[in-house]
Amino acid sequence: RAGGSVHWARDADEANEIVVRLVRATGAREVVKVKSLTTDEIRLNAALKEAGISATETDLAELIIQLAGEHSSHILVPAIHKNRAEIRELFMRTLGVAELSDEPKALAAVARAHLRRKFLSAQVAISGANFGVAETGSICVVESEGNGRMCLTLPPVLISIMGIEKVIPRWQDFEVYLQL
Repeated sequence: RAGGSVHWARDADEANEIVVRLVRATGAREVVKVKSLTTDEIRLNAALKEAGISATETDLAELIIQLAGEHSSHILVPAIHKNRAEIRELFMRTLGVAELSDEPKALAAVARAHLRRKFLSAQVAISGANFGVAETGSICVVESEGNGRMCLTLPPVLISIMGIEKVIPRWQDFEVYLQL
């Protein structure tokens, strides 16, 4: 009723198949992604890559490790093992920047420019969801950089992936659930 479509998946493989099918239906070969532990858990980026679809991580730390071809070193701070000089060299090598300071403001500006181009050209965005509300079709994504907001609002197609842990049908039931 709210304008979205719900797809149910039994497992990670089926979830990845659904996402690949939805992206292919748009004709897109690239997507932008909001940081999502759920998409990490189902290994969505690998499934997209195998299908010939490029996924750009838009969280700054996730982008850094993606460009470096590495995995997260920490759940909250994925690129904590990288120092400013390493990030500077990485950006110069992968983003085609000839000159760059290792000052955080300069590094962030280069990443911002790179991501803005991606946001403006993307036809599909993929996010997780901190929670969803079936009655309104609302999806809540908590983020700290503003990149999530760009993903959720700019591309014409948004695919949000969420696990279901407990369905609470009414607000009154929520109050009871908290008291238990």
